[in-house]
Parts: sequence; C-alpha cells; structure tokens
Amino acid sequence: RRAPSPSPSAPAHSQSRLMSSTVRYVLIPANESDPIRELELSVPAKLEDNLGALTKALNAYYAAQTGGFTPEQREALISTMRKQVAEKNKDSPPPDEAMLSQVALSQTVDIVQLLPPIAATEWVGVSMYVDDKGVAKELPTNRRASEVCTQCGLSVQVLGDAFVARAWDDQEGYERQDFRASDLASDEAWVKAARQCNESRGSLDDAARRLADLNAPRATWQEPEISLDDRLERAAAGRSRGTDRFKVGDYNAAIKEYEAALALLQPAPADFDAAAGGARVDEMRLPCLLNLAACRLRQSRPFEAISACDAAVEIDATSAKAWFRRGQACSALGQHEAARKNLLQACKP
Repeated sequence: RRAPSPSPSAPAHSQSRLMSSTVRYVLIPANESDPIRELELSVPAKLEDNLGALTKALNAYYAAQTGGFTPEQREALISTMRKQVAEKNKDSPPPDEAMLSQVALSQTVDIVQLLPPIAATEWVGVSMYVDDKGVAKELPTNRRASEVCTQCGLSVQVLGDAFVARAWDDQEGYERQDFRASDLASDEAWVKAARQCNESRGSLDDAARRLADLNAPRATWQEPEISLDDRLERAAAGRSRGTDRFKVGDYNAAIKEYEAALALLQPAPADFDAAAGGARVDEMRLPCLLNLAACRLRQSRPFEAISACDAAVEIDATSAKAWFRRGQACSALGQHEAARKNLLQACKP
C-alpha cells in the first residue's frame, strides 16, 4: 500500500489537505447530556503507523474511560473465552490460563463500516469505532450513534461512546480525511450513499448460497484437451485483461476475466501430476483469487470476497493480501472480531 500523491494539477486546497498532519473526527458520547465533539488526530508520517493510529488512540481512550472489569465481569469473559477455545480445539490440551486471561481482557476497538470505500464513493469510506467490550462492561446504549447506523441502513445497537471517522482507501493507497459534527446530518450525501450500499448487500441466505456455488468443486478440467502449458498461458492472458478492466473501474468485466482464468485452473482431475504442475497452477490461481476478492470488495459483495480469500489462503496461508482483504470483508459484514483477527494475521511477518 502507498500514500497518495497529489496530482500536479490538483487544486491548492486539495494538496494542503493531502499533506495535513492532523485530521478531525467525531465523538458521539453515550450520555446525551454531553455534546457531540470534534477531535483531532495526529497523522503519522509512515503509512504503516497511520493505518493503526486511530484505533491505538481509541483503545487507550476506552481503557481510561470505562476502566477495568469487576471480578464478576472478568470471570464471565474468561469463562466465555475458555468455552470458545475448548469447542474449537476439542482434541487439544486446555489453554494456558494466563494467556487466556490476557486475550479475554485485552482492550480492542470494533469497527462498524458505515460507508464502504468503493468506486461509487470515489474510494471514500466512513467508519464508526466502538468499545468491543461494551456488553461485558455493561455500557449504556448510545441512542445517537445507533440512529446514525440506522440512517446508514444498518441495524446496530451501539453501547458506550462512539467515534466516527473518514478515510480514502482504494486498497493501494490510504489517506485520512476530516469528518466533522455537521457531517452526521441525515441529509448528508454520504449517508444516502451508505444506505444504498448497505441495502444492496442482499440477505445472508442469498449470500451463503452464492458462497457455496463459488466453492463448488468441478469433476475435471474445463476443456480437458488443452495442455497444461496452453492452459496456463490462456489463464495468464485472461488475468492480464482482467487487471486492465479493474484499473478503469469495469469490475464486472474484470470478474468475468478472472473467473474464466480460474475456471481453466479449477481442482484438477485425479490423474493430474500435482508434483509437476501443481505449483505452477497455484502460482497463477493465487493472484487471480486476490484480484477477484478486490473486485468483490469494490462491489460491496463481501461474502464473495471472503470466498476468494479463503481459496487464496488454502494456496498460501501467509498471504498478507488475502488476510487483509478478508478482514475488510468481515468488517463490511459487521463481523468485527473476525475482521480484527484477519487484519492481525495480515500484519504478521
């Protein structure tokens, strides 16, 4: 990922904004007697530090404002974590209690994606940040923040203080932008765009069926008479065409090219010499899957993006791009804990 560079023809105010060392974001207190406030965030010069600057600041805020846990809350959190670990690792020994406690009680921030950064929004997204331990801490309902989510087409009950921020993110570059208290008005253009994006995601059942269809294995190669070399050459050409269409924002055409390339490289028949050709096939499938996931994210179709990322991770479990895009898709679906884990996995060396 790169930091965006201002065009030589960009207006002066645009260039100064790009180089700004601070940006504004908004605090919506749960206590309605407290006014909504604008805050400033210092933007680090390094892109890697910038990506986590806000969540780092908010983790510290929530830890300071809401304090620790009562003995009862601590035990409930650890007990829940213990059960989850036991259910997922039935054949493994019990987890270390000290590590279990540390993970269960760690302070993190949940991110609610109000407006996804897609082509229709010129890659500008708006997110709400909340305390991920709101239920355990028994924090009060934040009516104003919950209403913002409703205006954006999301059914979310926000607990505790909430923050809203804006950023430009085309998955290649990243830039924080100002978000002011006046931007919370229900007639703002971004609110309407968010509602349209969130209402177009479809039902969970439809998305689950699409996910199953995308993952359905084939019995044999498509066009089995084609040699492996020719198959890979055709797939590479299709991938190249897909990338050209992606760059100009024609995601439907890009998806057709990537899926056609992948169809040539679907799970091979039983007599395929995996030792001889498997690595070459995977080397071609991986970028096609990653690009397909990027297209699905642009279209606000997170389930399809997750499907592509899962297939990519099966090829390369260390693929940072696969984990990062999977995290973005989970965030778009409101699966905030899963998104956090995926994004942490993407940061591993």
